[in-house]
Amino acid sequence: MSKIFLLFVLISLRLCSEAQTKEKINDLNPSLFDLDFKNYDKNTALYCAQLSDVVYWDSTEIKRFYKKMIVSYPEENIQYKIINDDSGSNYIQALLWCTKKFLVIAFRGTEPKRIKNWYSDSKFFYYENLPEKNEELSYMPGGHAGFRRALIGLMIDKKIFNEIDAIIHQSISSADTKKFPIYLTGHSLGAGISQLFIHPLNYRKYNFSGAYHFAPPLAVSCEVNQQMRNDYGNVTYDIVNYKDYVPRAGRNNVAHFGKFYRICNDGLIYKENEAYVKFKVTELKDEFKLHSLKNHILYISNNKNKIEDIIKRSTGNFPCMELEGKLSDLCGN
Repeated sequence: MSKIFLLFVLISLRLCSEAQTKEKINDLNPSLFDLDFKNYDKNTALYCAQLSDVVYWDSTEIKRFYKKMIVSYPEENIQYKIINDDSGSNYIQALLWCTKKFLVIAFRGTEPKRIKNWYSDSKFFYYENLPEKNEELSYMPGGHAGFRRALIGLMIDKKIFNEIDAIIHQSISSADTKKFPIYLTGHSLGAGISQLFIHPLNYRKYNFSGAYHFAPPLAVSCEVNQQMRNDYGNVTYDIVNYKDYVPRAGRNNVAHFGKFYRICNDGLIYKENEAYVKFKVTELKDEFKLHSLKNHILYISNNKNKIEDIIKRSTGNFPCMELEGKLSDLCGN
């Protein structure tokens, strides 16, 4: 009887895994990706969220998944590249996922078992590069020191810009790499790094076209926040789950700058003004659930969270929930 039960469990797990893979393949259909990021788009948010999940996988898993993707969408000439940096205090991974029409760069978030990630996350203190030290790095926004250190490793040591040029030409050899649309995404730590990478992309004259960030930590300094808000805020989306603590931890002269969307406790998404919500210690028991990318994907894919539905219910400054106590301003905005 026990052997039959075990066999049943194994078959169920396999069927579940196959269903999840099929769902991810469907969500990553390039034709569902809206190149215009001026308005929130459910399918595009889901596309970015799924890539933010794939970047957590090891190289073998990604390679196996990629083979299924090119069978499903042979006409898109999809190419990918994994960039790892495990040097020094860094432990970061970026996934370059390119079609004939666009490139998405997904940055991996915090891995709970990796001490290096926790070390990077904990370096809240503000840091910036001086032009006389390194002119190129001085164009990276000042902000979270740990995230900046990880990104510098990808830029300088791993030569991510060379990899960007190469993968675009692999997908479409005739492409002008400076005009080719590039989008960014990431979850948690990955979202923090993504925020900081926008400026260096533009400094190198690449065509940054938008970003979706899931549970993004505070990363960019208030000194340049308004400029980032003006330059990129219209095509950047910060999606935060209810009272997730990570997107508001370590407030040390750093902030978000994108359009703010909150997943409420009823699983519905609201467009809101950003504010720091009063947090109770007893709510820590729900933190891992609130922060997990899996739950972000679940709620984003909900048919009740299409943009027309979000707009209808997003009335007032804080439609998701009543805020208690004094609000903490975001860089005075």
